[in-house]
Amino acid sequence: MSFVCNEEVDIFDDIYSNLNTKKKIDIFLSLHNVCVEDSLKISRKYIKYSSNMDEIFTNATFDLLKVKPLKNLKCVNFCLVSNAIIHAFLQGKELPKFANEPTMALAKFIRTFYKSGYFDFQMMFEEYVFDKIKRRHLNKDVYVKDGVIILSSGGIQLLGVIPIFKKFDSNYKNNLLSKLNFAMQKYKKFSYLDLYVVFPRHEKFTKFIEIKNYFGTEASLKLVPYKICNIIYNKGKI
Repeated sequence: MSFVCNEEVDIFDDIYSNLNTKKKIDIFLSLHNVCVEDSLKISRKYIKYSSNMDEIFTNATFDLLKVKPLKNLKCVNFCLVSNAIIHAFLQGKELPKFANEPTMALAKFIRTFYKSGYFDFQMMFEEYVFDKIKRRHLNKDVYVKDGVIILSSGGIQLLGVIPIFKKFDSNYKNNLLSKLNFAMQKYKKFSYLDLYVVFPRHEKFTKFIEIKNYFGTEASLKLVPYKICNIIYNKGKI
C-alpha cells in the first residue's frame, strides 16, 4: 500500500518545490487536519521520525493499533467492515470494497489514506482558509455563498475570499491573469465587495497584488499569498 501521486499531488509538489520533504509534510498535515474529524487527525510528532508520507501514515496507523490496557470497558457492537479493512492492512493486501461505511475510527483512518491515495487539495485549501478565517474572527459571521467565503458583521457583508489552490508567481500577467479573468466572471455578483483571491504562499509569491476597479466599481480585488501552517495569527483581515 502506498501514497499514490496524482495530478493534485503534482500541483502541490510544484507549488512547494523549493521545500524539503518534512516541510511539505508539515504543510500537508495543516491542510489535512482541518478537514477531518478528531480521530483522523495526524500528530506532527511523526514528522520528526518519518521521511515521507508513506511512513507517517504507516507509523500513525500502527500506533493506533497498539493494544491499550484493559479497564472497565463497555461492550461495543462488532463492525465487520472495520474488521475486514484492518485485517487487510495488517496482511498488506488491497483493501476490500464495501457498500457500508466502517464505524471504527481506525478503519476510517486506514481507508482514508490507503484507498486511492487521492487528495482534493482545492477542497482542502478551501476548508483550511474557511477554518482559519472563522477562528480569527470569532465575533463575526463567516459563511460560504456561491463559492465565496463571506465575512460579515451585524448583517453587513465586509469582504469576500476566494481560495484557489494553484501556483501563482510574479509572472502572473503572462500566465494566470488571463485564466483569472475568465474564472472571475462568475463572481461579478460580488463586485460590490472587496474580494481577496488567495493562493498558497511560496518563495515566488510573498506580497499581495491589488487590482483597483477590477469590476468597474470602487471595490478592489487583491491577489493574496496565503501561508499554510498550524498557527493562527491575529493580524490581518483574512
